[in-house]
Amino acid sequence: MGAPPDSSVNRSTLTSGLFLLLALAGLAAVLFWPEAEAAEEGAGRGGGGFRFPVTVTEVVAEPVMETAELVGDVVSARRSTLAFDRSGTLQAVHVRLGDQVEAGQLLAELDDAVLLEDLASARAAAEVASEEAAFAKREARRAQEVGEDVVSESERERLSSDAAVAERRVAQRQAEVARLEAQLDEGKLRAPFAGVIARRLLDEGAQAGPSAPVFDLVDPLRREVRLEVPAPLVGSLGVGSPVQLRLDEVPGWQLTEELDALVPAADPGSRSFTAVIRIDSSAEDGAGDPTAALLPGLFVRAELTLRQVDGQPVVPVDALLESERGFVVYAVDPPAADAEPGPFGPPPPTARLVPLRVLARSATHAAVASFEPGALAPGMQVVVTGAQNIFPGADLGIQQPR
Repeated sequence: MGAPPDSSVNRSTLTSGLFLLLALAGLAAVLFWPEAEAAEEGAGRGGGGFRFPVTVTEVVAEPVMETAELVGDVVSARRSTLAFDRSGTLQAVHVRLGDQVEAGQLLAELDDAVLLEDLASARAAAEVASEEAAFAKREARRAQEVGEDVVSESERERLSSDAAVAERRVAQRQAEVARLEAQLDEGKLRAPFAGVIARRLLDEGAQAGPSAPVFDLVDPLRREVRLEVPAPLVGSLGVGSPVQLRLDEVPGWQLTEELDALVPAADPGSRSFTAVIRIDSSAEDGAGDPTAALLPGLFVRAELTLRQVDGQPVVPVDALLESERGFVVYAVDPPAADAEPGPFGPPPPTARLVPLRVLARSATHAAVASFEPGALAPGMQVVVTGAQNIFPGADLGIQQPR
């Protein structure tokens, strides 16, 4: 068994190594301290040290339009489901699906054979009543023209009463004729307005009535575009807001309109509101009418202008940084004109933090306003890329964008 290691030898070895490390550290401090001190002084003056690579762009003043794209449907603004006011057998249908009809045009008729017989009887009874009333009035008039020695006063009164009763009977018979004529007219279905037959629901021989519609009639010249508007956008819209419409089915087609109405009640299911753009056309044949492509039933895309800002500083949206208190950008401050060059060359520009409000933003740019007057103005520069890595007062090494 060997002898245990000599602890005094190990302690001597460790002590020698420690002195060697301390000597090397002191030598390094002596050799590199001047350069470190110079670099620190240069960084403090902006004349040296590490420079954060960034790309910058100039702040401009130009209009910025903030928009939102929504989807909706084209519907007919005037659409009616047509049914007879009374029940009966459908005898004749005079129009077909897709037919263009005029206001008041006869569309369909009920079988009114029994009603016509009743009407003929009522008219005949009215004629008889009229003749009886005329005779009664003549008799009453004659009785008034002769003396009491010929016709007694009581007889005169009776004849006058008979004439009045006969007149009332005439009125009753005429009212019955008018009632039957109205029923006969209810058996004729007419177009309430000019339009197109969109649906034909019954054919001849079917039972029609108030609960059994015959046609759907739509007005192709009066249409509406109805859009679903998410609740967060409602406050930015109002009647008269510009809207640009596009159709996927017609490439290149565009139409600029205005928002006509915003329904104030939200859909409880989708929590969205309904915006309405009314499309009216006076060209019945559609010739030269740019709205002719908006056929009811089509899917439409709409770009709504939420807000437009003019004359404010404009920066790229990529330059915006969002913090807990809002948005900020880094403005580029050039070195002072009297700044002296450092050991590493001219002093670099530095970063300055600018808190701001976003007034409007498009897909690429944002119109902004700084909280401090003059902190950001057209002609200044802001950091676009690399802003996440810098801090206020950081030295900037401006790179050319790739």
